[in-house]
Amino acid sequence: MSIGQLKINAIRLIGGMGVLDYVNTCNGRRPGTSLQEVVDKLSSLEDIVHWFLRAGLIEPEEHGHLLQLVHDASWQTVTAFEQLIACRESLYQLFLPVALGHSVDQDRLGELNHMLAITSAQRLLVSTPLGVIWRWRSCNTLEDMTSGFVGRMASEAAALLTSPDLVRLKACATPDCDWLFIDTSKNGRRRWCQMNLCGAREKAKRAVGQV
Repeated sequence: MSIGQLKINAIRLIGGMGVLDYVNTCNGRRPGTSLQEVVDKLSSLEDIVHWFLRAGLIEPEEHGHLLQLVHDASWQTVTAFEQLIACRESLYQLFLPVALGHSVDQDRLGELNHMLAITSAQRLLVSTPLGVIWRWRSCNTLEDMTSGFVGRMASEAAALLTSPDLVRLKACATPDCDWLFIDTSKNGRRRWCQMNLCGAREKAKRAVGQV
């Protein structure tokens, strides 16, 4: 396992859905944050391929094939990387207002509809012993891989927007944390993305303030 893959495997998956874990790969974008810079955990197209494996969205065999596509593509990887990061940022801007209790931004919803439209050819219905299911096409070009990755995220975003779980979408209560998550707690009162990190940090701040 490469150093790059070990780095990506250290990213925590706490969103409750792949699309939320994908938007959680960056921090420092949230309005009002005191962070002085944006910290992005995805710095290359190879990182993104590793992340899709980490999130269980591609199989190990597919992972190796896609990495080879990336290695063979040379300078074209820059455009593909920029497209996938732009997808992530659009989805973050779509979900953040909803997580904060606001309505869906119509411009961002339009961007999602565009993503769904341009990637529709990347998936097809197949018959299995368990019934008919959606399956993503195999990728033999970098363009197909990029479109397939955008399609996976767009489809999950659409599924969340049309799901009863949307009312459980929350943003971490720490202003300096960008992370979003589905609150699956029984009482629906989960506040932090991770209690042992953001929760502990906020409690420590309050304790200091009370001294």
